[in-house]
Amino acid sequence: MLEDLDIKQIRGRMLYDSGGNPAVEAEVILENGAHGKAAVSVFGEIDGEEEADVINEWLSEAILFEDASDQENIDRLLIQQLEKNGRGRAGVLALSMAAARAAGAGLGLPLYRYLGGTSAPAMPIPVMSMIDGGDCVKGIDFKEIMIVPMKRSSFAEGLRMGAEIYQTLKRLLSINGFDTSVGESGGFAADMKSSEESLHYIMDAVRLSGYDPNCDVSAAIYGNADNLYIKEDGIYRFDKESLKNGIPVHRDQKDMISYYLRLADGFPLGIVMNGLYKNDPADRNRMYQMLKHRLLMVSDDFFASNGVEIQLKKAGTVTGALNMVSEAKKMGSKVIFSNSDKETEEVFLGDMAVALGADYIKCGGPCRGEYTAKYNELLRIEEFYGQSH
Repeated sequence: MLEDLDIKQIRGRMLYDSGGNPAVEAEVILENGAHGKAAVSVFGEIDGEEEADVINEWLSEAILFEDASDQENIDRLLIQQLEKNGRGRAGVLALSMAAARAAGAGLGLPLYRYLGGTSAPAMPIPVMSMIDGGDCVKGIDFKEIMIVPMKRSSFAEGLRMGAEIYQTLKRLLSINGFDTSVGESGGFAADMKSSEESLHYIMDAVRLSGYDPNCDVSAAIYGNADNLYIKEDGIYRFDKESLKNGIPVHRDQKDMISYYLRLADGFPLGIVMNGLYKNDPADRNRMYQMLKHRLLMVSDDFFASNGVEIQLKKAGTVTGALNMVSEAKKMGSKVIFSNSDKETEEVFLGDMAVALGADYIKCGGPCRGEYTAKYNELLRIEEFYGQSH
C-alpha cells in the first residue's frame, strides 16, 4: 500500500451543466498533496446542493483514508454506500473519477496514462453529431444523425474533417432557409421532413467540403428507439415526420428494419446505435443478423450487437466502465465511448477512451464547450505522443 496516496480530504460542491441544470463536482485530496476533481451532471435524483451534501456527509465516510490507487476497492465501497443510503448516484461517479485522477496525479501521471498503462495511446475515431432531433422541439425523430471520418491519418485530421463538414452544413442549411440553432448534442436542430432529407443534406455538405462520401466519411444514426416506440400499439411513432408530411408515419418492427435497410442502401451508413426497442429481443436479433455484415450495430446491453456503447453514467463507476470494456473486447465487439444527454466541461471521457483503446468516441457536434473540451483534450494527448494512425 502506498501510504502517500491515501485519501486525506474530500469535498463536494454544486456546479451547473451545459443546460443550466445542477451538476456536482467531487474533489479528492491525497496525503502527498495531489488532488483530483471531476464533475458529473445530476441525473434528476435530487438537486445539486443535496448531491454535494451526500458527497460531504455520506460518501466521504466510505473512502476517507483509503488508498486512492486501489480503484476497485474505492468503487466497491462507494457502491456499498449508495446501496445502503439509496441516493448519490452522480456523487458516486464523480468521486470515482476524482479518485482516479488524484491517484494519477499522485504518481506523476496524466489520467490516460494512469488508466491505460505504458503502451502508446490508441486514438479513437470521432463520431460527430450533424443533425439533432429526438426530444428536441425541432429537428428529426431520430436522436442524432452523425458523421464518422474514416479516411484519416490521425485523430486531429478526422476532427478537422468533421468540423469542416459541420461548418459547410451550417451554411448549406442557412442558404436553404433552415434554422441553424443546435440541439442537445450539438447538431443542428433543422426542421426537415425526414431522416432521408437530413442525410441528403449531410452528404451534400461532405461533397462541398471536398470529401467523397463513398470512402472518406460514413454516416451514423442514433435511433434512441425506446423513445419512439409505443408499447401498447406495437409501433414506432414518428411524430415530427408525421406533422411535416401531413400524414401519420407509424412503423412496426418489420417496417423499422426495412427502413434501416433502405437508409443503408441509399447512403454510406456505417453505424446504427440503439436502433430498435430494447425489450424486443426477437426483432433486434433479426435486424442484427440481416445487417451485421454491413453495419456496426451498437447497443449498451451487449445483446444482438457488434458494438458496445459505454456511457460513464450508466457504468456508474470507473471500475464499471473498465469491466464493460473488458467484456466487449472478449466478445470481439467494437467499443464506443459516448457522452451523456447532459454534460459538463469534464474531459474524463476522452482520457478513458484513449487509455482503454476505444474504437470510437461520440462527444456530440464540434461545437459547444462541453463537447469541444473533450475533443480538445484528445488533440493534446495526440500531439504529446505524436500518435498517428
